[in-house]
Amino acid sequence: MPSYLMLQPLKLLITLVVLILPAVLMAQEVSLTKTKVTDDISLLVPSEFIPMGPQDIRNKFISYREPIAGYTSEDRSVDLVVNVSKTPWSNQDMDLLKEFYENNIRNLFDEVNFIRNEVQEINGRDYAVFEFTSTVKGDPNSLRNQAPVNDYRMVLYAVQDFSVYIFTFYCPTRIMDSWQATAQEIMSNIRFN
Repeated sequence: MPSYLMLQPLKLLITLVVLILPAVLMAQEVSLTKTKVTDDISLLVPSEFIPMGPQDIRNKFISYREPIAGYTSEDRSVDLVVNVSKTPWSNQDMDLLKEFYENNIRNLFDEVNFIRNEVQEINGRDYAVFEFTSTVKGDPNSLRNQAPVNDYRMVLYAVQDFSVYIFTFYCPTRIMDSWQATAQEIMSNIRFN
């Protein structure tokens, strides 16, 4: 048998490994651990995540208010954050609250593509649910000449005792396929006591 015919199956095998292996690696399940965020709130957190330290919070949040809980991957590329804001909103205002936060999201980014944008009941509580990809374009006039930043986010808003609780899962869009199912599982398992 000619040697070039013997190489064909090897080339096919290598091609299949190169095409299939990344999909298999992306599909690996992330282990989640039930975590008590406050006396009243618990959620699932990826086991390999670590609590954000003060430096992580300073680097990632411009807000004057620190989150009540923040977890990040070891490489600091994926975040899960819980925040709270005092507000006059009530559960009866959920549709209006959703519109309000949808407009805020659209104003924060240069481009927003919603995957989900709805009010959804999760574990007996209404949430404004936003799942989207976003782009912040770089500033060509900046000294740093930043490139565009493309993100995947899943954000849930819930009202409790005249406070809005904000649950945010974030990662770069380049690894979205590895994390989207995990984000959805985390957000569908938020518990208020």
